[in-house]
Amino acid sequence: MNRAASTRHVRSSAGALALAAAFIVLGVPSVPRASPPAACCSDPAHFPYQPLPARGSIDFRIDTHGPEFEFQTGVSTFHAFALPAAERPYLIELRSFVDGGPDPRAARVFYPIVAVLTDDFVVSRLTDLEHLRYDLPLFELTTAPAYRVVLPFDPANHRERYLVVFTAAQLVGKRELPPIANPETAAEVAKIAFLGATSHGRLRITVRDEELPPVAPALTEPAPAH
Repeated sequence: MNRAASTRHVRSSAGALALAAAFIVLGVPSVPRASPPAACCSDPAHFPYQPLPARGSIDFRIDTHGPEFEFQTGVSTFHAFALPAAERPYLIELRSFVDGGPDPRAARVFYPIVAVLTDDFVVSRLTDLEHLRYDLPLFELTTAPAYRVVLPFDPANHRERYLVVFTAAQLVGKRELPPIANPETAAEVAKIAFLGATSHGRLRITVRDEELPPVAPALTEPAPAH
């Protein structure tokens, strides 16, 4: 292997290790897998990155047909995006819609975690479950019940280039609730007490101006996942 190829290999491997190591902050042990990830997804440098529009929304699904990566929180299917070119600050808003109908005993949701990667595929920022806000159509600018997270972006930080959406494998099938310390946290617990986690879901990602409020698209919510 020549020096240039060796340098690319070391840098690519370092990117994969950095991405996995960054997820340690979630505080959840890794889950072993029976078989290795798909060849395309053993390294963040080879993720299939979908370009994001400068402004607007994309509806997408995360399911068993998507690529997988072995994050520190376990194996998860994911969706990866390339950030848009921008001249001024903007926001990226991610919604994960609740499926299963109005019965909370049957409701399921993909709890998203978002990793922002630099141009050399190192994690610069990472959200966790505490960043998620639960939105209802009656009170929020959404067309269906959904969990939402919003991330600000500044073109001055020109090294941030990519965004990866995944979930913590240990959440799937479990219903662990946060502690109740006051009326506010009790209300939050009531929202998620009967919402089970799932490894697949329907999501919407929106790029919008930082100073403008989000607007819910009319009659365009993703179809329920099967």
